Amino acid sequence: MTTFDGARRIARVVSLATLGLVLAFGSAACGGGTEPDAAQSAAPAPVLGPDDDRLQLTEGVPVEVGAGTDHATTLRMAGHQDGDDPAVVISVGEGGGGTEHTLSLGETLDIAGEPWRVSEIGISDSASRPGSVTLTRGDG
Repeated sequence: MTTFDGARRIARVVSLATLGLVLAFGSAACGGGTEPDAAQSAAPAPVLGPDDDRLQLTEGVPVEVGAGTDHATTLRMAGHQDGDDPAVVISVGEGGGGTEHTLSLGETLDIAGEPWRVSEIGISDSASRPGSVTLTRGDG
């Protein structure tokens, strides 16, 4: 009977050791490490402006382009149109209350004597997340 007692003892030790390893690896894998969320670790968005050849307009917020020049003007995203071909309404003029232009992706608008192309449109019907449009200097 000593052979069977020794075999049981070895089987018990191996089982407990295996259980211990499984628990150790499981707790290490799910251990809630200090790894930050992707949103927290992402670099902040670049500052966009006429000097960077990109403008980002947020719905209702005026942006001045060409300040200190003869072609200074104010832009404001006045609204958007949903549908198969989304478009934005951009107001160009004094205080952003001038002429309104409705533009789709890829269309251009002359701002302060230079063409600006609609490169991105972000549409939202939520007041907490207003719509936005990104304009890129140049027509190509």
